[in-house]
Amino acid sequence: MAFSVSNVHYSRLALNNIVTQFFWATCFFFLLRALRSRRPSDWALAGLSAGLSEYFYYGTRLLPFILAMFVVFLLAVHWRHACQYAGGFLLLAGSYFVGFGPLLLHFIQNPNLYLSRGASLLIWSPHIPINFADFHRAWKTIWPVLSENLLGISTHTSQDIIFYGPLLLPGESALLVLGVALLLWHWRDPAAFLILASGLGVLLVGGTLVAYPNSVPPLINHWTPAFPAFYVALAVPVGAWITAGQSEFEPRLRWILPVTVAIALLVLGWCNMHFYLHRYYADPESLKSKAYRSAQRNYGANCSEPILSIARPQL
Repeated sequence: MAFSVSNVHYSRLALNNIVTQFFWATCFFFLLRALRSRRPSDWALAGLSAGLSEYFYYGTRLLPFILAMFVVFLLAVHWRHACQYAGGFLLLAGSYFVGFGPLLLHFIQNPNLYLSRGASLLIWSPHIPINFADFHRAWKTIWPVLSENLLGISTHTSQDIIFYGPLLLPGESALLVLGVALLLWHWRDPAAFLILASGLGVLLVGGTLVAYPNSVPPLINHWTPAFPAFYVALAVPVGAWITAGQSEFEPRLRWILPVTVAIALLVLGWCNMHFYLHRYYADPESLKSKAYRSAQRNYGANCSEPILSIARPQL
């Protein structure tokens, strides 16, 4: 997360998209810790972080649905322990509304504003298909966009006119696939389910169902709330390998594991920075939307130069 090209790029820009991931990660941290500690303070901090996220990027409107889905998951899968969390659930909801604060009063007075923007940009009205024809129409509408988004993880460049590259490098994408597979294998674990719900929810709703007029997927700027979930998924296969290796290696050889991981992180960091500073540039010709491409051509010649060549005269 510290040196990923996409995360570094969005962090450099004057957009509030990237701010949401901080509040989501903070909320999930305290929420998962609350399940273990059962301390009221953890439930309250989780809800407060979620409520404060409402002041920033519009994509955080998805967070209440993710939290509600997580509560339903606990009640359905871990019902024996979920009854002990009843007070925590109420505290989570109460502190969420406290963090929401004055903005909540504004939305109460103007209820159509909260979800109206996202609803007006949906490419398909979300409902359960009731017949084959309805399912076929939904499939023809959603699958082309979803397939482009999946390719945007490592192959296709973003079309949001903000970032001109894929989400991850090819090696990182392979780790992501392994990590998602492991999370799906252990979906009954609350942490695994929460990461899957946040990552896949953002990719499906913000990345697939919500689109601007004349836009073409993938729109990676809509994925920013789920960036921490993607990086956690990258770390899962590494953590699984280390855990398995600690029981197989002899004690005197276990130093190989942390050294290998440290070297791999250094290599990944170098690859990301080399790509971003030497190879990455804003290429309007890579945009598939004619309207976006013509607009980007007016930004000047410097937008097509590598970042390091632009920054060098200032250095």
